[in-house]
Amino acid sequence: MAFTPGLAFHILTPLYDGLNAALGFGRPFMQRVQAALALHGHETVLDIGSGTGTLLAALAARHPAAHLAGLDADGRMLARARTKLDAAPRVLLLQAYAQALPFRSAAFDVVVSTLIFHHLPTPVKRMALAEVRRVLKPGGRFLLADFGKPQSATQRILLHAGSLFDGRENMQANLTGMMPALLVEAGFRVTEAATAYRAVQFLQAVNDEGK
Repeated sequence: MAFTPGLAFHILTPLYDGLNAALGFGRPFMQRVQAALALHGHETVLDIGSGTGTLLAALAARHPAAHLAGLDADGRMLARARTKLDAAPRVLLLQAYAQALPFRSAAFDVVVSTLIFHHLPTPVKRMALAEVRRVLKPGGRFLLADFGKPQSATQRILLHAGSLFDGRENMQANLTGMMPALLVEAGFRVTEAATAYRAVQFLQAVNDEGK
């Protein structure tokens, strides 16, 4: 299956962490994600689109008793993540797609995805959300941190410019504010929706199935 690399082009993969930081999605952003996750320390956690492993490395350092897994479609990203996570050998890394998660049902307490869903066409978003719900335990939480509907003229210009690289169809659901509705359609209960960091919307959702 085809996928869009994190920075649109494979040649930019070695620059991923530096460019992310320059664009404002470095340590402060990851700290905001960790705060939103509010882990207790013993959960089983899946990071979808784990990239170079920045979030997983931070979670492993902060919550050594947590059971962490990450997956990414990009083998180049995973290679960099494995280097970054050398000190955390218990973190499981797999190459796979969000719409076909290689895990049993009800395997995780928490699933998180940051800045990945805007790369996916809307039909694939729906498939991926169904998979997230499948692998979450009853009562499990999903944190989706991704671009939402622009809240200012500046955000509108920047996000529409970004859609030239990621594909307008891929970003349509994000830019039109459809992501909360897609979560509900997939069977989640959305408990929080806020533009918490620049143009990034933090959506907290719960899998109430079987509770």
